[in-house]
Amino acid sequence: MGKMRALLAAIVFVGLIFSAANITTEGGNVTQVYFNGTANVSDWDGLYGEVILGGGVVYTHTVTGNQVVELDIVGQEPPCTYSSIEMYIIAANSSSIAMPLAAGNLAQLDAFMGGEQNGSSTFTGLETFSINSSTYNNVPTTYTYANGVPSAYFREGYFNDGLGNLVFVADVLDNRPNWNGSTSDYQIMLPNNGSGVQYWIWANVDYVCGEPPEPDDDEHELFILPIPAEDMRAGETIALEFTIENRGDYREDDIEAYLDCPAGFSCSSATLDKIGIGDEATVFLNITAGGPGSYMLAAHARNFHDHTLREFLLEVLPECEEGGDCGEGEYCEGGACIPKKETGEECGEGVECLSGLCVEGICALCEEDGDCEEDEACVGGTCEKVECPCGVVQNHACVAYECCADADCAENEFCIGNGCVDKELEIVLKDGEKIVGEEGLFQIINNRGGEVGGADVFTDEESTIADSNGYASLEFTPSGIIYADAEGYGQVAKIFDVVLLGKISIVGEVAVAGEETLIVLLDSEGNPIPGAEVFVEGKTLVTDEGGRISYVFAKPGEKQVSASKPGYNIEAAVVGVVEDALPEEVCRVPVVLNWVELPEKELPNLWLLSLILAAINFFLSRRRISRDLAKNLVEGGFRDVKTELRNRRMEHYLKGIGYSFFPVVLALPGVAVLNICFMSNVVAAQALGEIAIIAGKLLKK
Repeated sequence: MGKMRALLAAIVFVGLIFSAANITTEGGNVTQVYFNGTANVSDWDGLYGEVILGGGVVYTHTVTGNQVVELDIVGQEPPCTYSSIEMYIIAANSSSIAMPLAAGNLAQLDAFMGGEQNGSSTFTGLETFSINSSTYNNVPTTYTYANGVPSAYFREGYFNDGLGNLVFVADVLDNRPNWNGSTSDYQIMLPNNGSGVQYWIWANVDYVCGEPPEPDDDEHELFILPIPAEDMRAGETIALEFTIENRGDYREDDIEAYLDCPAGFSCSSATLDKIGIGDEATVFLNITAGGPGSYMLAAHARNFHDHTLREFLLEVLPECEEGGDCGEGEYCEGGACIPKKETGEECGEGVECLSGLCVEGICALCEEDGDCEEDEACVGGTCEKVECPCGVVQNHACVAYECCADADCAENEFCIGNGCVDKELEIVLKDGEKIVGEEGLFQIINNRGGEVGGADVFTDEESTIADSNGYASLEFTPSGIIYADAEGYGQVAKIFDVVLLGKISIVGEVAVAGEETLIVLLDSEGNPIPGAEVFVEGKTLVTDEGGRISYVFAKPGEKQVSASKPGYNIEAAVVGVVEDALPEEVCRVPVVLNWVELPEKELPNLWLLSLILAAINFFLSRRRISRDLAKNLVEGGFRDVKTELRNRRMEHYLKGIGYSFFPVVLALPGVAVLNICFMSNVVAAQALGEIAIIAGKLLKK
């Protein structure tokens, strides 16, 4: 028996033959495609090989998917001389089959496999199988492929045994053309369920003991049923149908069906795999007729054991009787379909011409311009393109454009879109941020897209000259206007939506927690930014017309303040918030008592200290004044000094109080006329002065 030599590296049965085309193959559907090694059929394996008789072996194979395996099988040799023999390959997912067999349940197979490459899409037919003298009807059946088409030799059926196990049965025929152009005795495909499934595989040998018939035994009889007369037109192809019966006592194999084909005719042939005893087969053979006439043909059925034929009458009518009987591009003449004539050939009438127009005995395409396309004119019976190098064809004539080149226009114009337009400059920003003060790289081009070198490029603040490629750099101004001017062009200006820089600041030296802080937003020109949103401590406020907001910080620390407004790039700020106001410089004169600056909260203590010094001054000054007065009275010859001193005591007190306490009263906290820091120095100076006077007098003694 024949043996396959090449392997295409994947499943090839029942349409599982893949091509480089992007085609999805589902299970065993009969889509004809060819394998190139890139597809993956994970749910099926294919087995093929030859079958010989011998000791009989049971084989196992685990289906993992996407495999094609060559497996030669040894079947059990019959123990007798046999007159007939039939063999099947049986594969089951169980080591033994529980009888009885039954036609397979496709729903069960689909559930077993899952996915799209399932049983229902593979076993699409229903046929009858005879196995070991038992007949099984409506068995789910498929035909695997050979030479790119489903092969009648390789039939496979799906069964279930008495326990529901999967059983697959494939016909065995000697040396049949198989999937890869070689030959084999069987082809079978087996599924898995997403993982490896083991199958037990063997050859079932069904035989009848007895002497084989002699080659010329008259019990082989093929018979062709009568074929009715056929009629067709010359040149036409029909499928002739006839039936071959097996009226003998044996199954007939390898039956060739063919026709006696007359000269000038073309006929096909076919080969039938087998016809069982008492069975029949319908054959379709193509006949392509030659010339008209009546013909007696014979259909033949022949194999190794028998040959029969059946004659039938074939009436071939003229190919045509009128123009409508012919195909497109032909006309009827003398009963034959003749190709219609090209333009310029001689004609008798329009039906003979492909154009349908015969003008003065010549096939023509047109009689007038209206017979031609819009951009064509009728010239000598032929439609010719209207020459229109600088224009558009309208109504079969050339309408010229205003221009096709700059030379067709004035000196200060370009030819654009076949029209003359004024030369214009265009300013293009090539690089840079549109922010006031930022430098932008501009290119000056014209309305043809060409670079304009040497152009004057300027703003209201600076100017420059574009280089040879039209590039120039300038800083954006608040107006956002860039100007350009060049010889032969009019001046052009372009306004860019520039972004103004903004700054956040506070009014005053510091922000104090719990006190109102005035925050102001100004642009790079020093102008207020009204209507800006200010974000501080999770709150959003909007600036007034003066670009200001008032805000009270609850706690001291560094606070992030940011703001935004379309058209502005406002820099965020960090505001340092203090718990109290920063101390002022409380001493602005030479320091006597307080050697360091004191914060405002310490000023009351300084005032109390000054009050103590004032009391000391009062004590010292009153004694000094009393002594000085007594001395003056003694030196002046005053007799009753003590009485005079008592009389003047109140005067002494008032002078001492005014001298000592008046500076402290002037610097009283909360209502101070003068700064306590200054007045404390006055009081201290007074005290030092009194001490110096006393020290001087003590030194004189």
